[in-house]
Amino acid sequence: MEPFKPKDNRIVIDKDTLADTLRSTLTKKKRPVKFTWKGAADLMMSMSNTPLRNYNIKSLMDNKLPRITDLAEGKTKPQEKDYIDFFEDMEKSIFGAAQNISYSFGDLITTGIDAARDTQLTEKLDEAYRDNKIQDPETLLGTINKIAIEYGLPGGGVFKIMNRAKKLLKSKKVKDANAAAKATGTTAKGSDIAKRVGYMATAFGATDFITSGARQINEEGPLVLEKESEEGLDGRDLALARFRNKLKFGAEGTIIGAGFPILGKPLGKALTLGAKYGIMKPAGYALTGVDTLVVRPVTYLAANVPGSTTAGQAARKASSFVIDKALAPLKIGTGAKQLPSFDKWRMFSTSSSDPLEKRLKRLDNFLSAFRSLGKGTGLKYQLTSEANREIKARSRTIEKYLQSIEKKSYDLAKSFEGQYNSLTTSPASRDYYLDKVLAFLKGQTKKSDLPKELQETAELLNKELLNTKKTFANLLPEGDLKNFMLNNIKGYMRKSFATFTNPEFMADPKLKAAASKWILENVVKKNKDIRESALKELKTKNMTDNQALQEMAESLTNKILVHTKQDGVDPLRILQSISKDTLRSDKLIRTGEELPDAIKKLLGEENNLKSSVLQTTSHAITQSVNKQTLDKLAKIGLDEGWLFKDKTIADARRMFDVEKVGDLKGLGLLKTGMSKLFASKDMAKALKGAPGTFDNWIQSSVYRNILQFKVATQFGKTVLSPVTQVRNVSSASMFPLANGHIGGRASVTESIKMVVDDIFGAGKVIDEGKFIKNLENKIRLGVIDENIVASELQAVLKDIRSGAKVKNMDSLIARLADSKMIKTATRIYAGGDNLWKWYGHEYVKSQMKSMYKNVDDIAKWTNEIVGRKFDKFNTFTGKAKTFDEALDEAAAWQIRNTYPTYSKVPQVIKDLRKLPFGNFVSFPAEMIRTTYNILSIGAKEATSSNPQLRQMGYRRLLGAFVTLGGAEKGVSTLAQNLTGTTMEQIDAYKRSLSAPWDSRAAILPINKWEKGIGKAINFSYFSPYDVISQPFRATIKTIEEGKLKQRDVSDTMFKLFFGEDGPIRKLIDPFVSQSIALEKMSDVMPTNLLLGGRGGATKTGSRVYSETDSDQDKFMKSLGHIFKGVRPTFIDTGDKLVKGFTKDIKKGGQPVNLQDELLAMLSGIRIINVDVPRTMNYKITEYNRNIRSVTTAEKFFSLQNFNQRGPNVMADEFRNIQEENFKVNQDFYFILKDAQTVGVSERELKKLLRKRNISSSKARKLLKGENIPYTAYDSRMKGRVKEAEKIAKERGEKIEKDYFYPKRMFRNIEKSYKRKKLDQREEKTNLQKIQDLMGSTNVVPQQDATVQQANIQTPPLPNMPMPTIKTAQNINSQTGLTQTESALLSPSEQLIRQRSRT
Repeated sequence: MEPFKPKDNRIVIDKDTLADTLRSTLTKKKRPVKFTWKGAADLMMSMSNTPLRNYNIKSLMDNKLPRITDLAEGKTKPQEKDYIDFFEDMEKSIFGAAQNISYSFGDLITTGIDAARDTQLTEKLDEAYRDNKIQDPETLLGTINKIAIEYGLPGGGVFKIMNRAKKLLKSKKVKDANAAAKATGTTAKGSDIAKRVGYMATAFGATDFITSGARQINEEGPLVLEKESEEGLDGRDLALARFRNKLKFGAEGTIIGAGFPILGKPLGKALTLGAKYGIMKPAGYALTGVDTLVVRPVTYLAANVPGSTTAGQAARKASSFVIDKALAPLKIGTGAKQLPSFDKWRMFSTSSSDPLEKRLKRLDNFLSAFRSLGKGTGLKYQLTSEANREIKARSRTIEKYLQSIEKKSYDLAKSFEGQYNSLTTSPASRDYYLDKVLAFLKGQTKKSDLPKELQETAELLNKELLNTKKTFANLLPEGDLKNFMLNNIKGYMRKSFATFTNPEFMADPKLKAAASKWILENVVKKNKDIRESALKELKTKNMTDNQALQEMAESLTNKILVHTKQDGVDPLRILQSISKDTLRSDKLIRTGEELPDAIKKLLGEENNLKSSVLQTTSHAITQSVNKQTLDKLAKIGLDEGWLFKDKTIADARRMFDVEKVGDLKGLGLLKTGMSKLFASKDMAKALKGAPGTFDNWIQSSVYRNILQFKVATQFGKTVLSPVTQVRNVSSASMFPLANGHIGGRASVTESIKMVVDDIFGAGKVIDEGKFIKNLENKIRLGVIDENIVASELQAVLKDIRSGAKVKNMDSLIARLADSKMIKTATRIYAGGDNLWKWYGHEYVKSQMKSMYKNVDDIAKWTNEIVGRKFDKFNTFTGKAKTFDEALDEAAAWQIRNTYPTYSKVPQVIKDLRKLPFGNFVSFPAEMIRTTYNILSIGAKEATSSNPQLRQMGYRRLLGAFVTLGGAEKGVSTLAQNLTGTTMEQIDAYKRSLSAPWDSRAAILPINKWEKGIGKAINFSYFSPYDVISQPFRATIKTIEEGKLKQRDVSDTMFKLFFGEDGPIRKLIDPFVSQSIALEKMSDVMPTNLLLGGRGGATKTGSRVYSETDSDQDKFMKSLGHIFKGVRPTFIDTGDKLVKGFTKDIKKGGQPVNLQDELLAMLSGIRIINVDVPRTMNYKITEYNRNIRSVTTAEKFFSLQNFNQRGPNVMADEFRNIQEENFKVNQDFYFILKDAQTVGVSERELKKLLRKRNISSSKARKLLKGENIPYTAYDSRMKGRVKEAEKIAKERGEKIEKDYFYPKRMFRNIEKSYKRKKLDQREEKTNLQKIQDLMGSTNVVPQQDATVQQANIQTPPLPNMPMPTIKTAQNINSQTGLTQTESALLSPSEQLIRQRSRT
């Protein structure tokens, strides 16, 4: 029995209330689920972060909420629907999950801070969450989707971290664990289960612990354990209670996770599937969801709209009609009714008797520099491109096998060393194993004699070698070399010499002397003609016969060394020439081993695996592929009519400038029938590979050194920049997005794995043969190894090295280019492109595989989309292509034409890269080409007769829309909503207060800007398509700014075409701007020197050195400035990290933020520190300088040409000064207004202005928008009068003061500008209001044209020529304005002009 009666907590409900409640619950009508167009559009735009309502001006004026907040609970919404919108429900699931994840991570942080400092951040976070909570989804699919994302993203992160931790465990530890299990009586299987239990328990426990925050605030508790109450708690107490609850959630997750491995395989398989589609690939799941729920339905509906095909085809025909009309003038005077098809133009001749063909050929020659095809036909370009890719692919395969063998040999040597005392010498080394492999490749040992670790790779390499040697031998002309190779195909291996492989090779003096001695005894003394020449030409009076012969031997030795330095010639051919012509030997040189020992040592014989294999294969691959290509090309050329068997056929076809093709480069020891054919001079030149426009310049060592400096700097700023490396990977993800390649058709994870294995996996990949063949295929198709920046740098370096004839800077460049660090860094940089192209290729293959079933289908697609006939046979094997090969080829064509591909860069751009100015000119050119192709190919696909292909086209166009504008707009809107920073603030900052490179970029705030201070990022850095969108953005902004400041149309147009921030400059800057290196040199060079030195000042006006510095100081400061500007970026990154760690201060006075620097290095995101008050200090200084310079460059106060500069002319000049002064004031006024918009108070601005010596009165006027006219002229004009009086006095004459100083006119002009408002939009509005009140536009008092005549009675000095007086002409008596003034001046400007004549 208890001492107190228990409290009665029962709730009494009357029967009527209960009945009503049950009735309403049981009879509640379930709302149907509908699929609506509006819902689909909202979801699509939300996922691209571009809500449709942002484009609705009325909704903005009505203060309606943004789309994302429409989904929040408790917000004002339109009338509730009587149905559930499926797409809106998906939005709730996606954004609700994202909100919960964000809250859970935020809760982790705030509870930690609250527990440590007893703050109340958790309560504030809870309040913000409840106020903005996204509604829960109402459908089952929506709920499942929300749970999958909410748990999948954090869970995926946990699993990835644990997987990486697992990989760090060494195999030795695994062996030890197994041994321990055996010793304790447990089985290895039992030990493995225990490990899996621990693994899964940890993963599930961590995931539940992380995600429990949102579950707690939504009043959810653990499944078994009792949740601790948080009611009435705050600060530290609330944080600790919440943390204890998190531990309970985590404990339950640990128990559940531990149960999965114990329950066995069935559940394990289910978990694997769940991980694959939910936890392990959350990002892929989310994108698949977007693809399934948005992209597929939208594109399917668009592709199946009746009449879409007909309308699209009509549009394409209309565009063709417009082009025909534009080219119609070419037909004038030719009698032609229509133009030949465009692909026929390049086959005409400039010497043709047909005038139209002449014109078209000249035009085509010009256009050829701007297209990938050059002057060749489509088929010619296709074949030559295939050949280049084939050579690259097969060479890369050989290289990969060699890398693998070298790595495995190194590991073997290291492991062997580990078995011996570290103080003793290891009996094995890497070279020992490599020599054994070389012996196997030569057929001198068996595969079984090799270590087991090397056998498989050595066998694979041997197969590649045999195929290469067999193909080459079969293509050789009949003769001894061909017979020898075919009879010794297994053991045939060329001898390698350093003179061919090492650009820096110089023969050892001792070996050179030994070679001369051998030549003296075996060549000079044994050949009568050589002896006679030596005695006749070399012998002098003081020289014996033997000395003359010895000098001849030395001359022949030097000749041999010089002869080996020929570019593009097969080394075996050079050795054959040396043996036959110089050594006078009848012995056939088949490998190089046949040469005398003294000569082999002279040439630097090499006996290592890599050099022997590469010497044998590199030229064999290149020559074989080139011959096969040229033979096929010869047949095509004859069929298409641009090659001829003889001149008579060419004459018959009106081709009068043909010549014999002759010997072609790249064939070496092989021959081709094309050499005997005839072609036009242009085509023959193209086939022979004539030197480019600037190739001769590279022969100059001075020019070459300038170019090397440029390339080295660019290399350091990109390939050797950690930030750029990271940004390269992230920005390249926009390529698949622009093509609509999102969803589950391909795996990004798999692509990353393949690329990482390519860069770092030598000797480590499990199925190495399959991997390397896959890699070879991707290169052969042109999918990978086509990175624009890396390829451009390598191409220029190759050009430089090919032009090198001296050993100075060239040697350094060669050494750096061949270094392992540079090669690895370049491979990593190219890998950023490769992973997305690999993904894109697999994605397109998956798309097309679902649409087409055989080779004929691919052939039809090729004809419809590519516009050419599909070749069903492989050029190099002659075999018929399988469906998979055809599919590979079709998908690769799409990647090459819609993703940036270096081999597609046109010749004019390749020439530009050899100039010292311009920065990575290939990249913007490729972005223009691929963007056009995305839209063009998308339009072709969207108008196809095949509905699946139409859907594919709409998907591509949708991706382009999102990438070129939607994504930027959406991300910007989201950033504004999340931070509270407005678009007006961002625009004001960009317009007046940002760095020049940010003024036309997409700036995203990452926190709320308060009092003009905040942080932001430049989104344009992440979008490679910014090179396309920025000129359009610049056009709009330039026009907007022109309207804002009421500038003349001519002024706005000038800025559009030539302004620094105008669209034309933004488009052409990458091609014509100073390179990074040249810009730094220009900064320090004296003014007007060479290409325009800036005399110690940068483009932004910062001083490198002052004029008062000594020459020594100027030199040292200049050197430091150049070095700082061109040094590799990783040095700057390290320097910034150190400064951030030590809390150092930047040059501008801001502290270096370590967090920002780490973020930049690890993510490629560079934080912009918005600090308007600090920026205003620079802007005020600039304003003061501009105001002072208004009259600096003017000759206004001088007496120069005074007889032609009467009062009217002086008044016009003074008006120009006032106008310039007005523009300076106006520009600064808008800077002040923009500073206020960003958040700087008027009081703070006045304070800053006073600090920079601007008076309170002047500051007040500027802030109010009142113009401050130029007034510092009176004393100087009086001085001008005195100077004139002095001249007159010397001549005994007097002057008319008003002629030299028309004071009254100046005062009137000054007054008119004093009344002029800096914000002329307001002035124009007031004028219009007055006009409306008076009911007339002619409110300005009229002025008689004779008034001006009366004011200019200004006689000249006696005995001086009468000054020419400028008078107004054709002034309208009604308006007081000239016809030009009436047409061009705004009303406010017309009023000013009328007043100035009063």
